[in-house]
Amino acid sequence: MQHNYNRVKRVVIVGFGSIGQRHFQILKKLRPSIEIFLIRSGIGKKNKIENLANGVFKNINDINLKIDAAIICSPAPFHLKQAKIFIKKRIPILIEKPLSNNLNNIKNFKLLCKKLNTLVLVGYNLRYSKSLNFFYKLFLSHKVGKPLSAAIRCTSYLPNWRTKQNYIKSISASAKLGGGVLLELSHELDYANWIFGYFNQIHSSINYKKLKNNVEDCAYLNLISNKNVSVSIFLDFFNKKIERTCKIDGSQGTLTWDGIENYVMIEKKNGKVKKWKFNDDINSTYKYQLSHFIDCIEKKTTPKVSLQNGIDALKLVLMAKKSNRSNKIIKLKFSIQ
Repeated sequence: MQHNYNRVKRVVIVGFGSIGQRHFQILKKLRPSIEIFLIRSGIGKKNKIENLANGVFKNINDINLKIDAAIICSPAPFHLKQAKIFIKKRIPILIEKPLSNNLNNIKNFKLLCKKLNTLVLVGYNLRYSKSLNFFYKLFLSHKVGKPLSAAIRCTSYLPNWRTKQNYIKSISASAKLGGGVLLELSHELDYANWIFGYFNQIHSSINYKKLKNNVEDCAYLNLISNKNVSVSIFLDFFNKKIERTCKIDGSQGTLTWDGIENYVMIEKKNGKVKKWKFNDDINSTYKYQLSHFIDCIEKKTTPKVSLQNGIDALKLVLMAKKSNRSNKIIKLKFSIQ
């Protein structure tokens, strides 16, 4: 698909919570010449960083300037509605993950993006991790032989995410605002789709005890890939042991990625071990992502995480919830026409 591209001079950031502020600060360092405008509701407390913006608006329609790109950082239920305004103006957008909290209007949104030939990049920043990309390269090279099974784990402690805010009142704990461990930690579902080539079926078990209000705090997913690899995904909001790993057991050994310690390791069945350590951090992945977004606009680079990738990750979230409700294996299809 060919898009219309321009030099990026002005960017709008919609939503100025922690992720919006992160994008703002990185973009300022990455391309100081870019003018950055903010769209924010004003509900949250004003941040000092806000004073560095070229302008602050309460409503998207209040901006009467030529905008070259937009970054959507609001709560998930508002993503598509806000993104649609920019799409209609043919403004390229980066939509923070998850794409939405449901599949409502996804088909029409996809058709609109295609009709107007407008760039959409979905913000799954782990795709830009050097260690995870190296892990993927080794996997594709069959360094541990034929893949037999895989285990993905991501555990964290939600009360420590935003120490200045009561976690019970946070977006992460609000079903209405798209919270819950599956949407918040859907990075793991996105890169599982990326590495293992999508899944044919899912069975899940979900815990709703600690956050209540129909918001899940722990989820265990069992999946079978289209290449018949068994993959388990464990996500937990209330584990003080911080962990982010992917381990693939193959016919010739085990391949491990550790996203916290930032290393990749191969353990062969003959006892030989090889380990690679990487020096980038999580903030680097956001920097690489923003740099890639600009390249997509200015150099016509193909998006690493497409709109369809975002749809597929969201669909996996929703099918996990459906499987838990019915306590049944759900057959999966990953094309929304």
